[in-house]
Amino acid sequence: MDSYLARPGSVEPHLQRLFNRNQSLVLFDIGACEGEESIRYLRIFPRARVFAFEPLPANQAIIRANFVRYDVHGAELVPVALSDHPGEAIFHVSAGHPPELFSGEQWNYGNKSSSLLPPAQLGPMHGWIDFPEKITVTCDTLDAFCERSGISHIDFIHMDVQGGEGLVLAGGARMLSHVSAIWLEVANEELYRGQKLRPEIETLLKSHGFRLAAEELRGAEGDQLYVNVRRLQSWGLIARRWLTRIQRAARRRLTFAST
Repeated sequence: MDSYLARPGSVEPHLQRLFNRNQSLVLFDIGACEGEESIRYLRIFPRARVFAFEPLPANQAIIRANFVRYDVHGAELVPVALSDHPGEAIFHVSAGHPPELFSGEQWNYGNKSSSLLPPAQLGPMHGWIDFPEKITVTCDTLDAFCERSGISHIDFIHMDVQGGEGLVLAGGARMLSHVSAIWLEVANEELYRGQKLRPEIETLLKSHGFRLAAEELRGAEGDQLYVNVRRLQSWGLIARRWLTRIQRAARRRLTFAST
């Protein structure tokens, strides 16, 4: 994890434009896995309060150990899956190892694809990810958790829930208008049965006042940053995105005119 944390995250420069380092932010790390993003965000915003949601017991143990190892303060592990309803649900546990390792530490790469949704296809996902186990996990909703915890706003949500984005957003219909920014994984094809695809996620978030501010797409998958236009600090990122589009269009016109 040391080598991973040493590299700046893709969303990091955007967050530094949106927020001040010394702000007392409220951050949600939904699908926290091993706690790596919670640790990263607390390094960027040391006065933040981070809630790390992770339903997989094996990952919860890793998160607790990592919070001790990296002397983390300000983060709280919440051992549930956020969904569209409270109660219990079947959780599909992933496992596997890629044929080619990344440089640095050798993580359990297979534990990062578990989901509330079953895989859409038979056989290993991406050629190496299997789902050998199903367990029952406790579910909560974003709205219910915030109401019980007295949380009236969320500055930033990092969501990595492997196809369950639509479930999380459906369970946060009331709170979404009180969220400043969301970074989440999106897909252009169904990897998990019943998952909301990128156009559906964009339409849903737009209906709650969000606009796309940045994206990093890799083939059928990627990550997108949405900002709430009702929050003044969001306009800078939106303006930069539109300026980039205008500049690209102008360059294309110049190239066409010169040919």
